[in-house]
Amino acid sequence: MKTTDIAKQHFFHLLNKLPDGIFITDIEGFAIWANDTSTRQLGVPRSEIIGSHVEDLESKGLFTPSVTRIVMEKKESVSEVQTSLDRQYLATGYLTRIPESNIDYILVQVKDITETVKASFQLEKAESLLQEYIEEIERLQQKQKSEETKKMILGQSKPYEEMIEMMTQVSAVNTTILLTGETGVGKSIVAKEIHKLSNRAEAPFIQINCGAIPESLLESELFGYKKGAFTGANAKGKTGLVEKAAGGTLFLDEIAELPLALQPKILQLAQEKSFIPVGGSETEEVDIRIISATNCDLEDMVAKNEFREDLYYRLNVVAIHIPALKKRKDDIPLLIHHYMEYFQKQYNKNIELSTEAMNCLQQFDWPGNIRELENTIEFLVVTATSSVIHTKALPAKFLKQDTLKHGLVAEDVTPEFRSLPAYLDDIEYQIIEKAQKEYDSTRKAADALGMTQSTYFRRLKKYGLSET
Repeated sequence: MKTTDIAKQHFFHLLNKLPDGIFITDIEGFAIWANDTSTRQLGVPRSEIIGSHVEDLESKGLFTPSVTRIVMEKKESVSEVQTSLDRQYLATGYLTRIPESNIDYILVQVKDITETVKASFQLEKAESLLQEYIEEIERLQQKQKSEETKKMILGQSKPYEEMIEMMTQVSAVNTTILLTGETGVGKSIVAKEIHKLSNRAEAPFIQINCGAIPESLLESELFGYKKGAFTGANAKGKTGLVEKAAGGTLFLDEIAELPLALQPKILQLAQEKSFIPVGGSETEEVDIRIISATNCDLEDMVAKNEFREDLYYRLNVVAIHIPALKKRKDDIPLLIHHYMEYFQKQYNKNIELSTEAMNCLQQFDWPGNIRELENTIEFLVVTATSSVIHTKALPAKFLKQDTLKHGLVAEDVTPEFRSLPAYLDDIEYQIIEKAQKEYDSTRKAADALGMTQSTYFRRLKKYGLSET
């Protein structure tokens, strides 16, 4: 046997030891050799491969697609994922020329990637499932935060539900928000709850009232100052509220009170998230979300040149109007119950409102809104002298003039303002009070009213009337 034949056999023997398939054709696409791994990959003996054209082998379904055919078409090396016997392979075809003979061959190296693909698919599936879990957790967290918000901002009316829905929707994005509404409606509470619902909840929430700080100090409070910025300045300089809010939320309350001279700086902050400290020369960037609030008509102020138009539109990207209490009267009993419970615990008392007193409070327009309601309930709890608070104990502003007669509820009160139980309660109250004044003893009063003395005592206690 010639030395060259021996070398060729050794060469084929070595190729047969490779874990990858080796498939060789001439430049026309006819197979001239395949190693043992390749025959196992194709599932046929070498005799059925050698001499066959790759298109015929492809048509028989031995492999899809034929990388050899693609190399022939493109006249360049290519890599493709190839399928054979329900397994997947990475097939790389090389266009190779033997220099000594100037003959071109196409050699394809075929690596089994089935397990890798399966692992990758399983990983992808696991990652997809994990992402679904993450999104579901985020939805549950958002729902939980929304429920917590409802506990802070009480209500069940349609205006309330619409406001909560808008709050939840915008909290998920970092857009600028303008809160509008009358004094006392709870704009600062809404701002805090939006912050809690957002992805900035763990970062600072910094609030500043633009009308509560003198104009001369407001700029340095907001943006801080560098050392030596002005006479009397801290030698080390000062960090402003804007910088303290980094990563979180800056709440600009009473934004209508912002001086015109400062409005360009707030515009730069809202627009570019950058500012220049007092006495500084370089712009500093800060990642903050801006929420502003006002009880004024900013559009009207813009028309009067009292507020910059460009700043108004920059702040008013998303507007949330917080309805006045008179627009959500259905929520008043819920709020009253909440504050009654709160202040009873605070002052260690156990009292309740009569039906008529509740009706009077619910019909009131509440110009001071929730803040006024809270203060009123605290006043009633603090000053209560009996276990039941009647209309007599309410400040006069809560009672219509035509419903009062010598400090008592008149019998001709318009029916739409009272329920039958409340009406009967007040009638009984008047009778008991009148009897207590006319008779010099509780026994005589009870006899005159046709009730036992113990029952009469219970009525006195119920209505907070003195026994003497």
